[in-house]
Amino acid sequence: MKHTILFVCLALLLAVATDASAEAKPKFNPAIVYLYSSSQSDRAFIDAARAGIERAQRELNTKVPEYRMHSTDDITATIKNVADSGASPIIAVGYQNVMPVLNIAERYPNTHFTVIDGLVPPLYPNVQSIIFKDHEGAFLVGMIAAKVAGDDHIGFIGGMDIPLIRNFSQGFAQGARYAKPDIRIDVDMVGNGPEAWSNPEKAHELALKQFEGGADVVFAAAGGSGLGVLEAADHTGKYAIGVDTNQNGLYPGHVLTSMVKRVDIAVYDTLKTSFEGKWNPGIKYLGIREGALDYAVDNNNRNLISEKLIEDVAMAKERIINGVIDVEMYSPK
Repeated sequence: MKHTILFVCLALLLAVATDASAEAKPKFNPAIVYLYSSSQSDRAFIDAARAGIERAQRELNTKVPEYRMHSTDDITATIKNVADSGASPIIAVGYQNVMPVLNIAERYPNTHFTVIDGLVPPLYPNVQSIIFKDHEGAFLVGMIAAKVAGDDHIGFIGGMDIPLIRNFSQGFAQGARYAKPDIRIDVDMVGNGPEAWSNPEKAHELALKQFEGGADVVFAAAGGSGLGVLEAADHTGKYAIGVDTNQNGLYPGHVLTSMVKRVDIAVYDTLKTSFEGKWNPGIKYLGIREGALDYAVDNNNRNLISEKLIEDVAMAKERIINGVIDVEMYSPK
């Protein structure tokens, strides 16, 4: 009888411990937060994130609520409200979410936070950062721009003037000079605030200035603002390079190529690993080796890029993967 009572007590203790463990483990109740002030498609970074959401909703048969913030919104308050709703994981897309997540993560130990395109110091076991080696992808399109530019003059237009975009610019310049050491490169930024991601009019103005100043190819790493650069290339008969998604078809014949950044994979993989209980904290870096960065060739630009140039870029990719070419990250002075 004593053994029976003891067995029952142990079973009850085990059940309580199992329930407590289950409560401590975050349930799969995802949400995504991003900063984009326009209600329209940006055909770039945000659309790539949405593509990852749509794939997860189809394949995992789940709903992923989206929280779109404006540039004037309190980001910390928004993410806190999402956490208070019981969401986990919370995917926060963009560098601007680093400090807000860092500020609230400790208060929500049972909520998983993933920041995409922003480096959160690995201080908490419930925070993950996914970082793209943007400089590697920009190196490839820099090579292409330099090889195609007839007057050895190209340009770069970034969105918000932050280290992340300067990293694009530096990789682009290194790739261009790898192909043509003496090439001239103009650099402009749309602005210093979050509105710089959704101001195609200002980007169009800057692109016209660069084209009229002699640039043959301009690379736009500016989110939704980049559409203004592509339009300017079409108006002037010159070339632009798109970013994030394959933008070659927006202005066929005038988009030389696009630097494709697989934000969709980062979003989808975060949702999938969380759904399967395999989400892990820490920092994850994605570059050419991981298939997260490349350039696009399709029917819209196949006549603009020679087979020889494709071979040269393929060789550069292999050298980057093998460490023969060291593409330098931007480091603020």
